[in-house]
Amino acid sequence: MGSIYLIRNKEKTLSKGNFLQNVVIIALLVFPFLFNGSDGVHRWLTIGPINVYIASIILPLLIIQLWKLALNNIYAIGLYFITLIILLFHPDAGQLTAFACATTIMLWKKISNGMMKYFSLILTVTFVIMSWVFLDDLAPVPYVEDIIFLVADLGSVWFVLGILSLLLLLLSLFFYYGRKNIISLTLGVYFFMAMIVTLFGNFPLPIMGYGISPIIGYFFAISWLKKNT
Repeated sequence: MGSIYLIRNKEKTLSKGNFLQNVVIIALLVFPFLFNGSDGVHRWLTIGPINVYIASIILPLLIIQLWKLALNNIYAIGLYFITLIILLFHPDAGQLTAFACATTIMLWKKISNGMMKYFSLILTVTFVIMSWVFLDDLAPVPYVEDIIFLVADLGSVWFVLGILSLLLLLLSLFFYYGRKNIISLTLGVYFFMAMIVTLFGNFPLPIMGYGISPIIGYFFAISWLKKNT
């Protein structure tokens, strides 16, 4: 009887997740609106001379939280769409698209209600389309958004090495941790899409581009997977 109680209690805790963590994550995504943005864009937490691209740090952690909440569909879906709304108003089509593509895979697998599945999918596609319709007007920074083209200008060898270095970072997510592991595959899709969207808009290229925020987000994800898988 005691073991049954512990199992049920564990499942209940897992389904609800850590409410405080969720509040902190959402608050950190909202905080950029409190700072002076650039041309109406609010993606950064400004700490003195440092600008922190908060979504690239927080979203991998949020994906993990949503996976923990998968037993509680309504709670997870609510948190998911709150995040999409915030990213839409940042605005950040790149992060919104990467997050939506990755998380949809996980939620589709976990949601048992067919109507809720299709409703969530249609609403997600709507958010993604809206984010690309209302793109920001920020000009690309050569060593951030256009870093891959700078590498290409150095020669084809450097370009190939640069692409391979990015793919190597994804190998552990798709093939090492990712074997029969939905959360690792979801994180892999997130980082892969965050790279792909840079080909279609002025978005920071994770890991390779200038800025430590995406690197922190990546290592948070890898550290959690190493500890929990």
